[in-house]
Amino acid sequence: MHGIGVTVFVVLAVLGFAVCLLSFVFDGVFEAFDLDLAGGFLSLTSLSGGLALFGLAATLAQTSFGWTTLQATGFGAGVGLATMAGVGGLVRTLRREEPETHVSILGARGHVTTPAARPGSFGEVNLRLHGTTVKRSAVSDSPLVRGAEVVVVAEVSATAVRVEPLP
Repeated sequence: MHGIGVTVFVVLAVLGFAVCLLSFVFDGVFEAFDLDLAGGFLSLTSLSGGLALFGLAATLAQTSFGWTTLQATGFGAGVGLATMAGVGGLVRTLRREEPETHVSILGARGHVTTPAARPGSFGEVNLRLHGTTVKRSAVSDSPLVRGAEVVVVAEVSATAVRVEPLP
């Protein structure tokens, strides 16, 4: 007779899946509870995934293999811990962020895409920077003509530069 053990295992599996699903759907909401230990290794996602697979594995062990509640609990615990370790390691890897670095744009060359008829008014330029093209708002002491080649002489803000036309 496995009725009570199976019922408890199924409830734990459903609870774990529900919390895991909620942690994906409402990403960031559960961070308010500060349940994130060891840099994501023991996050809510890994804990709920481990609980879900604990219940699922224990249910499977009792119903399919005919194991006792104690045997099924041990099997479920092993599967749950392995799941926590796997998901926790994955979450930890995915949460690693590259540190933000500022790349100087001074000296970058490019061309005007949106002209600025008056000195001191803003236009737009496409700049070549380390093998890629970036678009920035641009201001100059002289009018900016569409297609004119320019060089960056100062950074005005994170999205705007001061340029001078190339001769």
